[in-house]
Amino acid sequence: IKEAADTFDQIRVPFYSVPGNHDCDAQTWSYDYFAGRFAVPSPLNIVQVTPQIRLALANVFHQVDVKKHGSGIWTQVLDHALREAADDAFANGCGIILVLHTWMLSANEDAQGLVENSHILRQTIAECPSIAIVFTGHRHINRITCCSDYIVVDTACLIGYPLGFREVILSEDGYFTTHFHTLDLPDLLQNSKERSTPEQNSIWAGSRRDRDTKIYVPRLERIWS
Repeated sequence: IKEAADTFDQIRVPFYSVPGNHDCDAQTWSYDYFAGRFAVPSPLNIVQVTPQIRLALANVFHQVDVKKHGSGIWTQVLDHALREAADDAFANGCGIILVLHTWMLSANEDAQGLVENSHILRQTIAECPSIAIVFTGHRHINRITCCSDYIVVDTACLIGYPLGFREVILSEDGYFTTHFHTLDLPDLLQNSKERSTPEQNSIWAGSRRDRDTKIYVPRLERIWS
């Protein structure tokens, strides 16, 4: 955690994060050390990053026994806070980007890695038109899913194959554009690739559309029009 925090401190741009299940102490299951270097939402932080965009940073491990609930819980407290934030954003012409660690959509009816009470979260998003984009991680897979008039963006692990990060551009006409950038670390990339089968690596990387694409998000254009 210290090495990661020291590295991010060198990047001279705003930085925001949400805790994951591996950010707690492996013996005590506490986030105290993580919270000593990173801001931890308790349970939802709203950040106005531009005049028209707000981040909703959700901590699905807030007051949760991580050992028993490794994918976190979408609690009533979180849900109420998100609904209030979404209503306020809508009234002020702002789109919300929701960020949480674990998935909210299953993969081929596989519930592994889903935040508990994900059905409640999906219902809330459906009823809150200011929530236009959801970002998650956890399963280490690149995947983009269009859900009616909003999108869910899952991103692979930065330190494992395919060893990269997303660049995202939002346009006033409602378009979401993303480019996946692989780190310039060929030896590490090859070592990571060799730990899994070609089939598994293909799942981690996702399709080309899951890495580099341009998608129209109706909610973005509506909230900004």
